Amino acid sequence: MNRKMVWVFSLLLVAAVTYVFISGVEKEMCRIEITPDEDVLQSLTSAGLNAGPEHWNFESSPEFFMEYRLERERIRGQETEMLNEMINNPQVGAEARLEAEQQLLQLVNLMEKELLAENLLKAQGYKDALLFSSRKGTMVMIETEKLEAEDFLRVTETVATTIEIPREEVQVIQHK
Repeated sequence: MNRKMVWVFSLLLVAAVTYVFISGVEKEMCRIEITPDEDVLQSLTSAGLNAGPEHWNFESSPEFFMEYRLERERIRGQETEMLNEMINNPQVGAEARLEAEQQLLQLVNLMEKELLAENLLKAQGYKDALLFSSRKGTMVMIETEKLEAEDFLRVTETVATTIEIPREEVQVIQHK
């Protein structure tokens, strides 16, 4: 009888420790927040560029548009992979899994909107366009020789409508 009690107690203890560990992991995963493009901007600023895109010297980086897209895709791929791992991990609780699924959907939705907005701007006659989306707002860089007030309004309206944010949250930067 004594051995049975020790086994039952041991199993209950292992179950309790496992529950506490898994619930702690689930709580920690709920705190994870993925903000697309913040990592990209941080890696670009740590590479010797100034604090924000409005201060960067684009004359020394003619392939900036292509390089930024490649870096953005690399970061987004890592974010997507991490979220998919959380979603497919059987040890992740239902609440954390749901949060990861929602973040993945938001990320895919943002990627689709950015691509659509960039292509709409190119279709309007601009040589190239890049979107920098973050929680603080959206910045769009337009490659054009001259950006008139009418162009500025058209760009902000296109981006605001596509990304579904107020027009006041869109900043436009001209890149020659």
